[in-house]
This record gives sequence, C-alpha cells and structure tokens, in this order.
Amino acid sequence: MFWTRVAAVAFATLIIGSMSLAQDAKPEPAPKTAEGEAKPAADPNKAPEGKFKIVTVSALKLKDAARNKELSLAAIFPEEAGKYPVILFSHSAGSSNDRSLTMPQYWAAHGFVVLVPNHADARQRRGGMNADQMFEQYDKDKDGKLSKEELPEQMQAFFEMLDSDSDGFLTKEEMAAFGGRGGRGGRGQQPEQPEKPKEEPNKPGEDDFDMLGDSLDSFIEDPAEPAQPQPGRGQGRGQGRGRGFAPAPLDAKVGIDRVADLKLILDSAKALIEAEPRLKDKLDLEKIGVAGHNAGAYTAELIGGASVNVEETVKAEDGTESKELKSQNLLDKRVKSILALSPAGADQGGLTKESFKTLALPMMTMTGSDDTTGEGQDAKWKKQPFELAPEGSKYHVYIEGASNWTFGGAQPRMGRGGQQQPASPSAEWVKTSSLMFWNATLKADEEAKKWLQGDSLKTTSEGKATIERK
Repeated sequence: MFWTRVAAVAFATLIIGSMSLAQDAKPEPAPKTAEGEAKPAADPNKAPEGKFKIVTVSALKLKDAARNKELSLAAIFPEEAGKYPVILFSHSAGSSNDRSLTMPQYWAAHGFVVLVPNHADARQRRGGMNADQMFEQYDKDKDGKLSKEELPEQMQAFFEMLDSDSDGFLTKEEMAAFGGRGGRGGRGQQPEQPEKPKEEPNKPGEDDFDMLGDSLDSFIEDPAEPAQPQPGRGQGRGQGRGRGFAPAPLDAKVGIDRVADLKLILDSAKALIEAEPRLKDKLDLEKIGVAGHNAGAYTAELIGGASVNVEETVKAEDGTESKELKSQNLLDKRVKSILALSPAGADQGGLTKESFKTLALPMMTMTGSDDTTGEGQDAKWKKQPFELAPEGSKYHVYIEGASNWTFGGAQPRMGRGGQQQPASPSAEWVKTSSLMFWNATLKADEEAKKWLQGDSLKTTSEGKATIERK
C-alpha cells in the first residue's frame, strides 16, 4: 500500500465536487411519520438509492481461443429474480475491474446486470509496490538507494516529498517511514482498508473503494488521464492544466483489443452463466449498453461506431515494407447505447474529427471544467464526440468544478481524524445523469426521457451541472 499512501497524502485534500438528483415538480411538503413528526426532506443533490440488493462476483473467466487469452471479469447483479438490461463497463488503463465498481454497483442496485472485464492494461497488484519491490525494480546500480533519475517519470514528481533528509537519494527507511506516518507533516497513519471477499452481497448503491482507489491508479498509468499534480503546489480548479508531465497517447491497437474483450463477453453468455449459474435468466441481451471511463470511454466510443485509423505494415511486391493507415469500424450492433465518462476527442488513438460521424447510437458524454488530460486536452476536447456525432439521442453533461476523479466514481472514505467524508454533489450528479440515460435508452422509461429533455439537473445544481442534447 506504499504508493497508495504516497499519492493519498498528495491528493487527499483535493477532492471536491458538487452533485444532483433532479425533479421537475415543485417540492412537496415533507412526509409525516406515524407520530405526526415531519421527516427530513430528501436531499435533491443526492442520487436516488437503488432498491435491489446486489451481489458482486469477481474472477469469472472466459476463454478466447482466437487470441489465446483468458479474460477475467466481475459480474454485479441484483439478487432478485428477473431479467435485467446488461451494461459492460470498461475500466481506465492502469486501473482494473476490482477498482472500478462504484458506478457498476450503483447501476446494478437499480436493476441492471453489469459486467466489468479486466483488460490487458489492468493494474495487477492491488495497492501498488512496497518499498522492497520498488528497490528491486528501480535500483539499477544496486547501491541501496534511489536517485530521482532512477525513478519512472510519474514518480519523480513525489521525490522531494519522500526525500526527508534532502540528500538527493531515497532509502528504504525514508519510504517506509513516509508510508507509516502518512507523509511529511505527521498526519498520522491511515487505517488499512480490509480486502472484501471475492463475493459479497452489497447494500444498494454501496461502493467498494478505499481512499482514492480506482482514480489513484488511473492517475498513475492511464494514457487518457490528467497529468500528475506537483506536490506542494496544490490544486483546485484548473488542476493539471499544463503542469506535471503529459501522459502517453491512446493506442488504436490497444483499443481494438479492449473492444475484442467486450465482444467476447457478448459472444459468451452461455459460458458466463455456466461460470456463475445465478446469472441464468437474468441477462436481457436485447438491451445492452457499454460504458467506460477515460481509456474505457474511448473503448465505448469504438464499439459504439466511431471509426479508427490503424497503422498497418504493407509489403510491396519487391519485398519493401511501408506503413499505411487503414480505417476500421468496430461497431457491434448488439450494443444499444454508450456512456463515455471523460471521453476521447480527435487526434488520439487513431480518432479523427471524421471518426465520430459514424457514431449514430444513443450516447451520453460527461466532462467538467477541471477534467484535463495531458497538454491542452481539456473539457472542450472531450466534448468533440458529442459535437461531431450525428444528431439523435445525444446528451452531453458538463459539471463546473468536476475533475477527472469525479467521473471515475472514486470517493474518499476517510478524512482527518478518521471522519467519513460526504459524497460530493458532482459525483451524485454523475450517478443521477447516468442512471437516467440507462433508464431511458435500455428500459424505455418515459420519466427518464422527460428528465433528459428537461432542466432539472441545471435547476437543482444551481447551474453548476447542465445537459446539452441533440
């Protein structure tokens, strides 16, 4: 948990938000209890709670003979019998399907089966490396200490924070001491979060994150994530804009492999039910949606019909080789709608401005004023899929003050003194908006359709969250 503690200290004070449930009607008088006392009014900025008790089952396996691959996935579904629409959720690069369950569990509590694959770029070790593992990997000259140059770029930003004696080197003792005391300044040791068993019933809408969880891993490794903040500079609005290092761009071939993971799941319903018999008669394969965060949003765009240019090697008759870009379209007609949380715009991962013209499915994209990616890839860039896609059931949610963390679903459990922090309003608006989109497109819910066409989100959030549509 060493790296988690390091980044938790750097980021724990930065999570901000604002969130929304929406109601077009005027508020009604508070209901009365049996004794005639008024019940507390419902918080209009709190996402509605799901009524279903859910089960989360991890480490399910599917075999793909064509790619010689075994795909691991998690399934989150209501315990109650019934047939439910299916949502495939694609995690961020560098995250994994056990760090990306907040949103899937929320949707499942509202009557969906959510399947979360572990893509090839998933982070395999929960909690990252400890000090011994870091030295084994990065101490190239084996002198028992780490220089700043020996560390990978994304960790160099924290070097001065770790180097407590300012001698220009890190020792195991410095890193162990930092992890134990919660960082320079003596904030106290953060309690360990116990691992959940591989299968555990969850209360409706309950998340499975430790402090920073999924978003932390994504910030470290996701090509579509914002730059690491610089320690000591602080971050509020405008975080990551031009500061830190620029992450590597998305890769079209990786995106194609991710889409193949999703298609394998859709092709393997029978095998999935054999692996988890409680899914029998619960999968409504006529109502399928795909969602994703960052690189996962890019994956959703591809399977939803955005064309992608892929570089291929072409051999001429004389034996010479050259590189050519060839356009591919990975649309899967079984998918009925997509949700892109912090999506990818043009000029990354083989996407161009022409790519989105073939994205005809119902789609919701989400971003915020502080949702930045690398150098110059901001909320305006992330709006391109919405702007460039053809008209017809397209929705774009924009949240003032929302950062990339907001759309990953991770929320801090503990603040100073061990106090649990309230959910941010912006995270609640993400939950509410996504739920309304799924209800409208996969359940044909008329109230949800009216909500998407109305101004409830804007009104409830006092203008901080808005929906555009076309």
